[in-house]
Amino acid sequence: MIKKLLLFCSIILLTACHTDDAAQQDPSDLAPFYKGMDLSFLPENEQLGVVFKDENDRNITDNYDYLASRGVNLIRIRLWVSSSNASYSLENLKAQVLQVKAAGMDYLLDFHYSDTWADPGSQEIPFIWLHQTDQELLTTVSDYTTQVLLELKNQGTEPAIVQIGNETNNGLLWPIGQIYNGSVENFDTYIMITNAAIHAVRSVSPESQIMIHRAGIADSSYFFDQLNIRNVDFDIAGLSYYPWWHGMNVSTAENELNSFARSVTQKVMIVETAYPFTLSWNDNLNNIIGLNNQVSPGFPATPAGQRNFMMRIHNMVKNLPNEQGLGYCYWAPDWVAHDRSNETFMNGSSWENLALFDFEHKVTEAMEVFLLN
Repeated sequence: MIKKLLLFCSIILLTACHTDDAAQQDPSDLAPFYKGMDLSFLPENEQLGVVFKDENDRNITDNYDYLASRGVNLIRIRLWVSSSNASYSLENLKAQVLQVKAAGMDYLLDFHYSDTWADPGSQEIPFIWLHQTDQELLTTVSDYTTQVLLELKNQGTEPAIVQIGNETNNGLLWPIGQIYNGSVENFDTYIMITNAAIHAVRSVSPESQIMIHRAGIADSSYFFDQLNIRNVDFDIAGLSYYPWWHGMNVSTAENELNSFARSVTQKVMIVETAYPFTLSWNDNLNNIIGLNNQVSPGFPATPAGQRNFMMRIHNMVKNLPNEQGLGYCYWAPDWVAHDRSNETFMNGSSWENLALFDFEHKVTEAMEVFLLN
Protein backbone atom coordinates (compact mmCIF):
# COMPACT_ATOMS: atom_id res chain seq x y z
CA MET A 1 0.00 0.00 0.00
CA ILE A 2 2.87 2.39 0.91
CA LYS A 3 4.63 1.65 -2.42
CA LYS A 4 1.42 2.38 -4.35
CA LEU A 5 0.97 5.65 -2.45
CA LEU A 6 4.56 6.71 -3.15
CA LEU A 7 4.13 5.86 -6.85
CA PHE A 8 0.90 7.87 -7.00
CA CYS A 9 2.59 10.89 -5.37
CA SER A 10 5.50 10.66 -7.79
CA ILE A 11 3.16 10.71 -10.79
CA ILE A 12 1.31 13.73 -9.40
CA LEU A 13 4.62 15.56 -8.82
CA LEU A 14 5.95 14.82 -12.30
CA THR A 15 2.66 15.93 -13.87
CA ALA A 16 2.73 19.18 -11.88
CA CYS A 17 6.33 19.88 -12.92
CA HIS A 18 5.49 19.22 -16.57
CA THR A 19 2.47 21.55 -16.33
CA ASP A 20 4.60 24.29 -14.76
CA ASP A 21 7.22 23.95 -17.52
CA ALA A 22 4.55 24.23 -20.21
CA ALA A 23 2.96 27.21 -18.49
CA GLN A 24 6.33 28.97 -18.25
CA GLN A 25 7.25 28.40 -21.90
CA ASP A 26 7.79 31.74 -23.57
CA PRO A 27 5.68 31.96 -26.75
CA SER A 28 8.54 33.96 -28.30
CA ASP A 29 10.64 30.79 -28.18
CA LEU A 30 8.43 29.32 -30.89
CA ALA A 31 9.65 29.94 -34.43
CA PRO A 32 7.55 32.73 -35.98
CA PHE A 33 5.84 32.49 -39.34
CA TYR A 34 6.91 35.71 -40.98
CA LYS A 35 4.45 37.90 -42.85
CA GLY A 36 6.74 40.63 -44.01
CA MET A 37 7.17 43.65 -46.24
CA ASP A 38 10.17 45.31 -47.85
CA LEU A 39 9.83 48.92 -46.70
CA SER A 40 13.15 50.26 -47.99
CA PHE A 41 11.29 53.08 -49.77
CA LEU A 42 9.26 54.16 -46.74
CA PRO A 43 11.62 56.75 -45.18
CA GLU A 44 11.89 58.54 -48.53
CA ASN A 45 8.12 58.37 -49.03
CA GLU A 46 7.55 59.85 -45.60
CA GLN A 47 10.04 62.66 -46.31
CA LEU A 48 8.11 63.42 -49.50
CA GLY A 49 4.96 63.81 -47.41
CA VAL A 50 3.12 60.70 -48.58
CA VAL A 51 0.21 59.96 -46.25
CA PHE A 52 -1.30 56.49 -46.35
CA LYS A 53 -4.89 55.67 -45.40
CA ASP A 54 -6.29 52.67 -43.55
CA GLU A 55 -9.25 50.50 -44.52
CA ASN A 56 -11.62 53.09 -43.00
CA ASP A 57 -10.10 55.89 -45.12
CA ARG A 58 -8.42 57.46 -42.09
CA ASN A 59 -4.91 58.88 -42.30
CA ILE A 60 -2.27 56.53 -40.85
CA THR A 61 -0.18 58.52 -38.37
CA ASP A 62 2.43 55.81 -37.65
CA ASN A 63 3.04 53.46 -40.56
CA TYR A 64 5.00 50.91 -38.51
CA ASP A 65 2.42 50.69 -35.72
CA TYR A 66 -0.36 50.37 -38.28
CA LEU A 67 1.32 47.55 -40.19
CA ALA A 68 2.11 45.71 -36.96
CA SER A 69 -1.56 45.98 -35.99
CA ARG A 70 -2.49 44.39 -39.33
CA GLY A 71 -0.35 41.30 -38.72
CA VAL A 72 2.97 42.32 -40.32
CA ASN A 73 5.81 40.99 -38.17
CA LEU A 74 8.92 41.39 -40.35
CA ILE A 75 10.31 44.40 -42.22
CA ARG A 76 12.96 43.91 -44.90
CA ILE A 77 15.40 46.78 -45.54
CA ARG A 78 18.15 46.97 -48.16
CA LEU A 79 21.60 48.38 -47.51
CA TRP A 80 23.95 49.82 -50.12
CA VAL A 81 27.64 50.35 -49.35
CA SER A 82 27.84 53.98 -50.49
CA SER A 83 25.57 55.87 -52.82
CA SER A 84 24.31 59.32 -53.71
CA ASN A 85 20.93 58.02 -52.51
CA ALA A 86 21.26 58.19 -48.73
CA SER A 87 17.95 56.38 -48.27
CA TYR A 88 19.74 53.03 -48.36
CA SER A 89 22.69 54.05 -46.19
CA LEU A 90 23.71 52.62 -42.84
CA GLU A 91 22.65 55.78 -40.98
CA ASN A 92 19.15 55.63 -42.45
CA LEU A 93 18.98 51.91 -41.75
CA LYS A 94 19.86 52.47 -38.10
CA ALA A 95 17.11 55.06 -37.75
CA GLN A 96 14.51 52.95 -39.53
CA VAL A 97 15.13 49.77 -37.53
CA LEU A 98 14.59 51.68 -34.29
CA GLN A 99 11.06 52.44 -35.53
CA VAL A 100 10.57 48.83 -36.62
CA LYS A 101 11.64 47.51 -33.21
CA ALA A 102 9.52 50.09 -31.36
CA ALA A 103 6.48 48.72 -33.21
CA GLY A 104 7.31 45.20 -32.01
CA MET A 105 8.41 43.79 -35.38
CA ASP A 106 11.55 41.93 -36.44
CA TYR A 107 13.62 43.02 -39.41
CA LEU A 108 15.59 41.42 -42.22
CA LEU A 109 18.82 43.15 -43.23
CA ASP A 110 19.35 42.87 -46.99
CA PHE A 111 23.06 43.34 -47.76
CA HIS A 112 23.40 44.19 -51.46
CA TYR A 113 27.21 44.52 -51.28
CA SER A 114 26.93 47.16 -53.98
CA ASP A 115 26.37 50.89 -54.36
CA THR A 116 23.23 50.25 -56.39
CA TRP A 117 20.62 47.62 -57.22
CA ALA A 118 21.99 44.08 -57.06
CA ASP A 119 20.04 41.40 -58.92
CA PRO A 120 20.66 38.56 -61.41
CA GLY A 121 21.61 41.06 -64.10
CA SER A 122 23.82 43.39 -62.08
CA GLN A 123 26.19 42.87 -59.14
CA GLU A 124 28.51 45.86 -59.27
CA ILE A 125 31.46 46.06 -56.89
CA PRO A 126 31.21 49.19 -54.70
CA PHE A 127 33.37 52.00 -56.03
CA ILE A 128 35.56 52.16 -52.92
CA TRP A 129 36.25 48.40 -53.21
CA LEU A 130 37.41 48.48 -56.83
CA HIS A 131 40.87 47.22 -57.76
CA GLN A 132 41.21 45.05 -54.66
CA THR A 133 42.75 41.60 -54.95
CA ASP A 134 40.63 38.57 -54.18
CA GLN A 135 42.13 38.29 -50.69
CA GLU A 136 41.73 42.00 -49.99
CA LEU A 137 38.09 41.81 -51.05
CA LEU A 138 37.43 38.90 -48.68
CA THR A 139 38.86 40.94 -45.81
CA THR A 140 36.87 44.01 -46.86
CA VAL A 141 33.58 42.07 -46.98
CA SER A 142 34.26 40.60 -43.55
CA ASP A 143 35.24 43.95 -42.03
CA TYR A 144 32.30 45.79 -43.59
CA THR A 145 29.77 43.18 -42.47
CA THR A 146 31.26 43.21 -38.98
CA GLN A 147 31.15 47.01 -38.71
CA VAL A 148 27.51 47.24 -39.85
CA LEU A 149 26.38 44.59 -37.40
CA LEU A 150 28.39 46.09 -34.54
CA GLU A 151 26.71 49.47 -35.04
CA LEU A 152 23.29 47.80 -35.09
CA LYS A 153 24.14 45.71 -32.03
CA ASN A 154 25.40 48.76 -30.12
CA GLN A 155 21.97 50.39 -30.43
CA GLY A 156 20.20 47.18 -29.43
CA THR A 157 18.78 46.38 -32.87
CA GLU A 158 20.37 43.15 -34.09
CA PRO A 159 18.53 41.81 -37.16
CA ALA A 160 16.43 38.67 -36.93
CA ILE A 161 17.64 37.69 -40.41
CA VAL A 162 20.73 38.72 -42.36
CA GLN A 163 20.62 38.26 -46.14
CA ILE A 164 24.03 37.74 -47.75
CA GLY A 165 23.63 39.37 -51.15
CA ASN A 166 20.53 40.09 -53.17
CA GLU A 167 19.28 37.68 -55.86
CA THR A 168 22.69 36.06 -56.20
CA ASN A 169 21.77 33.72 -59.08
CA ASN A 170 25.07 34.61 -60.73
CA GLY A 171 27.09 35.38 -57.63
CA LEU A 172 27.98 38.86 -56.40
CA LEU A 173 30.77 41.44 -56.62
CA TRP A 174 31.33 40.90 -60.34
CA PRO A 175 33.58 39.88 -61.94
CA ILE A 176 35.46 38.43 -58.96
CA GLY A 177 32.51 36.64 -57.40
CA GLN A 178 30.65 35.88 -60.65
CA ILE A 179 29.52 32.26 -60.96
CA TYR A 180 28.93 32.08 -64.72
CA ASN A 181 31.18 33.64 -67.33
CA GLY A 182 29.98 32.36 -70.67
CA SER A 183 29.91 28.58 -70.45
CA VAL A 184 32.29 28.45 -67.49
CA GLU A 185 30.83 27.77 -64.03
CA ASN A 186 32.77 28.68 -60.89
CA PHE A 187 31.05 28.73 -57.48
CA ASP A 188 34.30 28.79 -55.51
CA THR A 189 35.02 32.53 -55.26
CA TYR A 190 31.37 33.41 -54.72
CA ILE A 191 31.24 30.93 -51.86
CA MET A 192 34.49 32.24 -50.34
CA ILE A 193 33.03 35.77 -50.31
CA THR A 194 29.74 34.48 -48.90
CA ASN A 195 31.56 32.52 -46.20
CA ALA A 196 33.54 35.62 -45.20
CA ALA A 197 30.27 37.49 -44.66
CA ILE A 198 28.65 34.55 -42.86
CA HIS A 199 31.58 34.23 -40.46
CA ALA A 200 31.23 37.93 -39.58
CA VAL A 201 27.50 37.51 -38.89
CA ARG A 202 28.04 34.45 -36.71
CA SER A 203 30.74 36.28 -34.75
CA VAL A 204 28.90 39.56 -34.12
CA SER A 205 25.21 38.62 -34.19
CA PRO A 206 24.95 34.88 -33.46
CA GLU A 207 21.19 35.06 -32.84
CA SER A 208 20.55 36.26 -36.39
CA GLN A 209 19.47 33.70 -38.98
CA ILE A 210 21.39 33.80 -42.25
CA MET A 211 19.65 33.81 -45.63
CA ILE A 212 20.98 33.16 -49.12
CA HIS A 213 18.71 34.69 -51.77
CA ARG A 214 18.03 33.59 -55.32
CA ALA A 215 15.43 34.82 -57.83
CA GLY A 216 12.98 32.20 -59.10
CA ILE A 217 11.84 28.80 -57.86
CA ALA A 218 12.07 26.41 -60.81
CA ASP A 219 15.85 26.12 -61.14
CA SER A 220 16.90 26.91 -57.59
CA SER A 221 17.60 23.37 -56.35
CA TYR A 222 20.87 23.13 -58.29
CA PHE A 223 22.10 26.49 -56.93
CA PHE A 224 21.42 25.59 -53.31
CA ASP A 225 22.79 22.08 -53.83
CA GLN A 226 26.14 23.66 -54.70
CA LEU A 227 26.09 25.59 -51.43
CA ASN A 228 25.09 22.57 -49.36
CA ILE A 229 27.65 20.16 -50.80
CA ARG A 230 30.30 22.79 -49.98
CA ASN A 231 28.94 23.07 -46.41
CA VAL A 232 27.96 26.74 -46.57
CA ASP A 233 26.54 27.63 -43.15
CA PHE A 234 23.15 29.25 -43.70
CA ASP A 235 19.67 28.87 -42.23
CA ILE A 236 17.20 30.09 -44.85
CA ALA A 237 16.83 29.57 -48.58
CA GLY A 238 15.23 32.81 -49.81
CA LEU A 239 13.46 32.94 -53.17
CA SER A 240 11.85 35.65 -55.29
CA TYR A 241 8.59 34.81 -57.04
CA TYR A 242 7.00 37.28 -59.44
CA PRO A 243 4.70 35.42 -61.88
CA TRP A 244 5.59 37.55 -64.92
CA TRP A 245 9.29 36.71 -64.45
CA HIS A 246 9.25 33.32 -62.74
CA GLY A 247 6.23 31.43 -64.05
CA MET A 248 2.68 32.57 -64.71
CA ASN A 249 0.94 29.44 -63.44
CA VAL A 250 0.68 29.70 -59.65
CA SER A 251 -0.18 26.01 -59.25
CA THR A 252 3.01 25.10 -61.09
CA ALA A 253 4.97 27.44 -58.85
CA GLU A 254 3.44 25.78 -55.79
CA ASN A 255 4.49 22.33 -57.02
CA GLU A 256 7.99 23.66 -57.73
CA LEU A 257 8.18 25.17 -54.24
CA ASN A 258 7.23 21.86 -52.62
CA SER A 259 9.81 20.04 -54.71
CA PHE A 260 12.44 22.64 -53.86
CA ALA A 261 11.70 22.40 -50.13
CA ARG A 262 12.32 18.66 -50.27
CA SER A 263 15.75 19.30 -51.83
CA VAL A 264 17.12 21.47 -48.98
CA THR A 265 17.36 21.15 -45.22
CA GLN A 266 17.07 24.90 -44.58
CA LYS A 267 13.90 26.87 -43.92
CA VAL A 268 12.30 28.32 -47.06
CA MET A 269 11.02 31.84 -47.56
CA ILE A 270 9.45 33.73 -50.47
CA VAL A 271 11.41 36.87 -49.71
CA GLU A 272 10.11 38.90 -52.66
CA THR A 273 6.70 38.81 -54.30
CA ALA A 274 3.97 41.20 -55.48
CA TYR A 275 0.83 41.31 -57.62
CA PRO A 276 -1.22 44.05 -59.36
CA PHE A 277 -4.59 45.31 -58.12
CA THR A 278 -5.19 47.01 -61.49
CA LEU A 279 -3.61 47.39 -64.92
CA SER A 280 -4.32 51.13 -64.94
CA TRP A 281 -1.83 53.88 -64.12
CA ASN A 282 -1.81 57.10 -62.17
CA ASP A 283 1.34 58.98 -63.22
CA ASN A 284 3.60 59.60 -66.21
CA LEU A 285 5.89 56.62 -65.70
CA ASN A 286 5.35 53.35 -67.54
CA ASN A 287 4.39 50.55 -65.14
CA ILE A 288 6.34 47.31 -65.03
CA ILE A 289 3.05 45.38 -65.28
CA GLY A 290 0.28 46.65 -67.53
CA LEU A 291 -0.74 43.92 -69.97
CA ASN A 292 -3.29 41.13 -69.67
CA ASN A 293 -0.70 38.52 -70.64
CA GLN A 294 1.30 39.47 -67.53
CA VAL A 295 -1.51 38.37 -65.21
CA SER A 296 -1.74 34.82 -63.87
CA PRO A 297 -4.75 32.65 -64.80
CA GLY A 298 -7.36 32.77 -62.04
CA PHE A 299 -5.93 35.92 -60.49
CA PRO A 300 -7.25 39.02 -62.28
CA ALA A 301 -5.58 42.39 -61.78
CA THR A 302 -8.21 43.57 -59.30
CA PRO A 303 -8.13 44.24 -55.55
CA ALA A 304 -9.73 40.83 -54.98
CA GLY A 305 -7.28 39.19 -57.39
CA GLN A 306 -4.34 40.72 -55.55
CA ARG A 307 -5.77 39.52 -52.22
CA ASN A 308 -6.36 36.01 -53.53
CA PHE A 309 -2.86 35.83 -54.96
CA MET A 310 -1.38 36.75 -51.60
CA MET A 311 -3.69 34.26 -49.90
CA ARG A 312 -2.25 31.58 -52.21
CA ILE A 313 1.32 32.66 -51.39
CA HIS A 314 0.52 32.53 -47.67
CA ASN A 315 -0.95 29.06 -47.91
CA MET A 316 1.69 27.56 -50.20
CA VAL A 317 4.50 28.62 -47.84
CA LYS A 318 2.58 27.88 -44.65
CA ASN A 319 1.71 24.37 -45.84
CA LEU A 320 5.21 23.25 -46.76
CA PRO A 321 5.96 19.91 -45.05
CA ASN A 322 7.65 19.76 -41.64
CA GLU A 323 6.92 23.46 -41.03
CA GLN A 324 9.76 24.27 -43.41
CA GLY A 325 8.08 27.42 -44.67
CA LEU A 326 9.35 30.42 -42.71
CA GLY A 327 7.16 33.04 -44.36
CA TYR A 328 7.08 35.66 -47.13
CA CYS A 329 7.79 39.33 -47.83
CA TYR A 330 5.85 41.65 -50.10
CA TRP A 331 8.20 43.86 -52.07
CA ALA A 332 7.65 47.66 -52.02
CA PRO A 333 4.01 47.75 -50.87
CA ASP A 334 4.44 51.49 -50.30
CA TRP A 335 5.98 52.50 -53.65
CA VAL A 336 3.07 54.68 -54.72
CA ALA A 337 3.06 57.68 -57.05
CA HIS A 338 3.44 60.88 -55.05
CA ASP A 339 3.59 63.84 -57.41
CA ARG A 340 1.61 62.56 -60.38
CA SER A 341 2.97 65.19 -62.78
CA ASN A 342 6.60 64.40 -61.94
CA GLU A 343 8.56 61.65 -63.67
CA THR A 344 11.45 61.40 -61.22
CA PHE A 345 12.19 57.99 -59.78
CA MET A 346 10.45 58.38 -56.44
CA ASN A 347 7.74 60.92 -57.22
CA GLY A 348 6.49 58.74 -60.03
CA SER A 349 6.26 54.98 -59.64
CA SER A 350 6.50 52.14 -62.13
CA TRP A 351 5.21 49.92 -59.27
CA GLU A 352 2.11 51.95 -58.33
CA ASN A 353 -0.37 49.25 -59.40
CA LEU A 354 1.62 46.57 -57.54
CA ALA A 355 1.59 48.41 -54.21
CA LEU A 356 -0.66 47.48 -51.30
CA PHE A 357 -2.04 51.02 -51.28
CA ASP A 358 -4.26 52.20 -54.14
CA PHE A 359 -4.03 55.37 -56.22
CA GLU A 360 -5.58 57.34 -53.34
CA HIS A 361 -3.03 55.72 -50.99
CA LYS A 362 -5.72 53.70 -49.24
CA VAL A 363 -4.79 50.18 -48.19
CA THR A 364 -5.98 47.42 -50.54
CA GLU A 365 -7.89 44.25 -49.65
CA ALA A 366 -4.70 42.18 -49.75
CA MET A 367 -3.67 43.59 -46.38
CA GLU A 368 -6.24 41.21 -44.84
CA VAL A 369 -3.96 38.27 -45.62
CA PHE A 370 -1.33 39.45 -43.14
CA LEU A 371 -3.80 38.89 -40.29
CA LEU A 372 -3.88 35.16 -41.00
CA ASN A 373 -2.06 32.80 -38.67
